Amino acid sequence: MTPNDPEPLHLPDPAFEAFDVQVMTDRAVYAPGETVRITVTAANQGDRFVEHHYPGWQRFVTSVRDDHHRVVADDELDRHADAPAVDRWLPGQIAIWPLYWNQLRGHLVPAWSDAPPGTSADPGRYRVRVTWLGREPGSRERLADVWSNPFELT
Repeated sequence: MTPNDPEPLHLPDPAFEAFDVQVMTDRAVYAPGETVRITVTAANQGDRFVEHHYPGWQRFVTSVRDDHHRVVADDELDRHADAPAVDRWLPGQIAIWPLYWNQLRGHLVPAWSDAPPGTSADPGRYRVRVTWLGREPGSRERLADVWSNPFELT
């Protein structure tokens, strides 16, 4: 490249340009033992078809984290997949996943694990984090993690 050559044009990767993921809880405060209802939504808000490939069957990983960002409960599983899963998102398509946390350390419900439930989480402030695992073919971009508003266990 010489000093007279123009700068190379860097266009943003459109993989997640209009793809939106959200996470929320149903309330801001929970008494001991109450179920925390978590809702994850994903939507293709753009005007073009998108295709996401996942390393296995799991589309996203959800984790409940305390005020120090320590994982208290999650739904991440290490399962072998023979082939990646594929979702084809039409313009305007939306998906909604309900999840439930019983305030126990360990796996979220439903727990696809043989691990016994853990101890009760301590009273305090928590947030839910969602990491989207899908990628478009040929893209190196990942969707930024999304966080719920803080909620409190009393």
